[in-house]
Amino acid sequence: MSKKSLEQFFSRPQNLPQIPQVVKDLIATFNDPDTDVRTVAKKIGMDAVITAKTLRLANSARYGRSRQVATVNEAAVRLGLDVLRNMVLAAGLVDIYPSVPHFDLKEFWRQSFCVGELCRLLSSKAQCDSELGFTCGMLHNIGELIIHATEPELAAELDERVAAGEARAYAEHAVLGFTYAEVGAELSSRWLFPDVIQLAIRNQRVPLLAEPFSQYAALVYMAAYLQRHEELSEDTPVDWPLQLAIKLKIDWNFAREAWLKVKEEGSAYSMLLEN
Repeated sequence: MSKKSLEQFFSRPQNLPQIPQVVKDLIATFNDPDTDVRTVAKKIGMDAVITAKTLRLANSARYGRSRQVATVNEAAVRLGLDVLRNMVLAAGLVDIYPSVPHFDLKEFWRQSFCVGELCRLLSSKAQCDSELGFTCGMLHNIGELIIHATEPELAAELDERVAAGEARAYAEHAVLGFTYAEVGAELSSRWLFPDVIQLAIRNQRVPLLAEPFSQYAALVYMAAYLQRHEELSEDTPVDWPLQLAIKLKIDWNFAREAWLKVKEEGSAYSMLLEN
């Protein structure tokens, strides 16, 4: 199988999924510190489907209070722009593909949301922006979804190689010539996400080797490490990324507590996957 460049991969229109206009508008606010949250709420309100999903999240047990919010504007005032933006991003992204052959979309998004939640919790210890951490975690694996959705035959070959014990990134490089991280970073670039998110996605596999060092790439690496485990003992694992942990000032006890919390509570965002 000949290798394809990223440019060739994205030259096919179907390989660049379309997102709702309101999601594009929300992405643009990452780069505008003077964004008016009420103006954003008004734009969100123009999309009935996104509005309904966002309000459902805003009124969930995790975010809701004694009085439920009835409008996006109320949700914006209560939650703030950063939380609202992540809700709208999630609501829009879970529907970019209604189905993907031989790929469990619900499980994919559940795992993505869990990595996002772990990034959010770890960010607080690393003195990083927690909602930005969630965004990076939620998007970290978007490249794998794109590969499965647009190249199902190649994705099937990749899945076979991974099932046989090969690391996914190495299998992707052998078959495609690039990895899910590169696809995700390129996609985030074309969607005009800020550089900090693009770098987090691109460098998530080797954060210590990347220049400049990205705290958010390191957070994604650590969160993905935790998410992969069903059980974690109180003793520090031998493969725990200690150098990253030292850089981020995250000790094993804190990381394990974050893992336990997410394992027990899951993510409120998973309700977006319910029919």
